[in-house]
Amino acid sequence: MPLPAYASHTHPPRLLNLLATAHHRLGEVKARHLQRPEQDLERAYRVSAVHGTLAMEGNVLDPLPVAELVDHPRAAESGPEELEVINTHRVYDLLPGLDPASPPDLRRAHGVLMHGLSLYAGSYRDGPIDVLYGDPRPLRTAPADNLPAQVEELLHHAATDEGPPLLTSCVLHFGLVYLRPFTAGNGRMARLWQRRLLMDHWPVFGFLPVEAFVHRTEPAYHAALEYADRTGDCTGFLTYMLERIDEALAELLAMPDPVLSSAERVERFLRQAPSRAFRRKDYLTFFPGLSTATATRDLAQAVQAGLLERRGEKRRASYHRN
Repeated sequence: MPLPAYASHTHPPRLLNLLATAHHRLGEVKARHLQRPEQDLERAYRVSAVHGTLAMEGNVLDPLPVAELVDHPRAAESGPEELEVINTHRVYDLLPGLDPASPPDLRRAHGVLMHGLSLYAGSYRDGPIDVLYGDPRPLRTAPADNLPAQVEELLHHAATDEGPPLLTSCVLHFGLVYLRPFTAGNGRMARLWQRRLLMDHWPVFGFLPVEAFVHRTEPAYHAALEYADRTGDCTGFLTYMLERIDEALAELLAMPDPVLSSAERVERFLRQAPSRAFRRKDYLTFFPGLSTATATRDLAQAVQAGLLERRGEKRRASYHRN
């Protein structure tokens, strides 16, 4: 499907270099089994992502109260800022079950995100809206004519584009900001739906707090969006977003690898391994730094704990999930 006219872009060397670097980092994330973080890190990243995306929308809550609301959403007061945090946390939990190519799922996510905050949560707008980028003067007025069809075209393009998914996700982000399909919450929906599309290709984007890195350079974010909107060329915005993604990946990779127990290694392997039977060599391929003796001991303990059933002996042994 052809690229929507408003999302035109080129591939200058800076963009291509960023793309190559991000792909290299994503390969390292997979090799180090960082697609799914430890529980404490996952929580910290969730708080960072929620705080970052809402701070760009004017939410003044600091990270500490955001963390408290993430941990205890029912204990929140009924104010709009607290509700924004609760809704955003809930929609992040909902994301894995949503289809990034589905307009109904897009509206469903918006309904959760803006529940209690907008009268039109989950519905496309039916009238024009002013387009602002941090400046009180509107850049243009976005019409509502044929809006559902335009959103469907954008989502279909993102789902079927054969280009690099990282670039496609940035185009999707810009497209949702450009179209502004809802009366409120368009910026946070654009960032959310880029995250959802990337999760289909790399599980690490299920928790990576790219939004926090965007928030750190918020003026440049709005400037890149405005320039793309004004000129009809979103190359600069794609470059900006790839820089933030690269920074988020670099921070993750700079952290020391967690020290895993035998049970934690087996759990991580089973979470990402196929459901078929496997051998010790498959386990060693997954954890190339382990010795053969350690791998044998891990699997023996998993058999003893009832997680696995072993069939055969020594090198011919195969393991099956219970």
